Amino acid sequence: MNKLLLQLKQKCVANPVLTIFMSMIVGINFIFHRPIQIINAVSLKIENDYSIHLSVFRELLEPIVGIPLFYLRAGEPVEEYIVLWIWIFLSFGLYLFLKKGFSFYKKWLLSIPAIIGLAYFILVWMIFWPIPSNKIINQSDSKILFNTHAHSYFSHDGLITPEEQMEWHTMNGFDAFFLTEHNHNPNTLDLVKQQRNRQLKQSPHIMAGIEFSGSNHMVLLGLTDSLITFGKKDSVIIAEVHRQGGIVGVAHWFDGQNKTIQHYIDSGVNGFEIVNKNQLAFPNKIHNDIINACNNNNLFFLGGADYHGYGPTCGTWNVLDIPNWDLLNHERKTEEILIGLKKRDNEVIVYSDRDTMPFDNIWISPLINIINYFRGLNIFQILSWIGWGIVLSFIRFRKKSKYILHWIPIISGTVIVMKARILIEKSIPVVQHNDVLLEFGDLFTLVGIGLIVSGISVWLLTKRFKSLV
Repeated sequence: MNKLLLQLKQKCVANPVLTIFMSMIVGINFIFHRPIQIINAVSLKIENDYSIHLSVFRELLEPIVGIPLFYLRAGEPVEEYIVLWIWIFLSFGLYLFLKKGFSFYKKWLLSIPAIIGLAYFILVWMIFWPIPSNKIINQSDSKILFNTHAHSYFSHDGLITPEEQMEWHTMNGFDAFFLTEHNHNPNTLDLVKQQRNRQLKQSPHIMAGIEFSGSNHMVLLGLTDSLITFGKKDSVIIAEVHRQGGIVGVAHWFDGQNKTIQHYIDSGVNGFEIVNKNQLAFPNKIHNDIINACNNNNLFFLGGADYHGYGPTCGTWNVLDIPNWDLLNHERKTEEILIGLKKRDNEVIVYSDRDTMPFDNIWISPLINIINYFRGLNIFQILSWIGWGIVLSFIRFRKKSKYILHWIPIISGTVIVMKARILIEKSIPVVQHNDVLLEFGDLFTLVGIGLIVSGISVWLLTKRFKSLV
């Protein structure tokens, strides 16, 4: 034991960067600890009926999956992720400058394919491969969680099948969800019919909706008849939804603010999203304007997960108190949810692990995100970071960096091309509905081939000109 402790002490002295990093993690978490919370989207107060569960597998893999999951829950995940990798690239350049002096730029420029390859590979992994995410635990006796905004690959921008949507909703604690394909619902009505006839599993409960692209995006909930909304006027669609006994919610109005809140109130909508994906209505004034408008006009609030198949995480849920939910038949479940929304009995809750508003300056987001991430870890996640750090300190990397510079883009490019082929195959049955599967397939093919070619080019350059590395 004493020998092991002595080895650890020697490793700490020999690896000052690792030691400082581990000390920083512990310090941030100990001094500025902020546990992950479920908060009310309107009042911003903590909701005590819900907790967050992390599997042991997730905690063991914290250094591998933790930061990607944190970025998937960002308000602007793509932008913040790109800025993070710009920081990584510039930091690597500074490291090379301190190590090599003014000749640093040779290796720095050669590292571009490896940096892009690694960033793209991690992004594809985050989006498409299952990562063990944090799961909400509903501790109440009679409250159910439901989603009012979701898309399958029958929407032009959806990535997953309806069955995969059901799996995602189950994984994230939902009892029910409205499937809101863009501007049409025949496929959704057929899915609802299959579940009602017990041809599909009964949980989560599926309800028919549409996301209507009118003067603003709107979710049309509780539809019973076939409806195609392409090119239709707001007034026509809102009247038809009400004729079917459904309700209309304005989706992510705060992100663009097309027309005024009052315009949609006068048009006959029934409510507004106060949260979309992982983002509360912003800025604070807009958040308060929506709250006041809904309260003054007897309109409901919605939390739209707006899930298209990108990653495993969820940031918002709608809540209703419906006793004996599991004993209700299919029609009654839908009816109870619609009644609850019309009566404004629902609440909207949000997964909170950082500040609720977007960055004023996104270029400082990597620093703030890293601090917020480490603030929210529990003791087992901290130990996971320390444990993996110790393990890595005992591993000697004998391969020269020049091999890393060309193998990372080659391997990343190969995996991305393989994923591209899967997406293209997946697009075939829904080619008349879906654009994004084929677009991603073509884009990933080009990116993957580009990475492979760049990796081979780096290999040839370093083999020909030894002085480059």
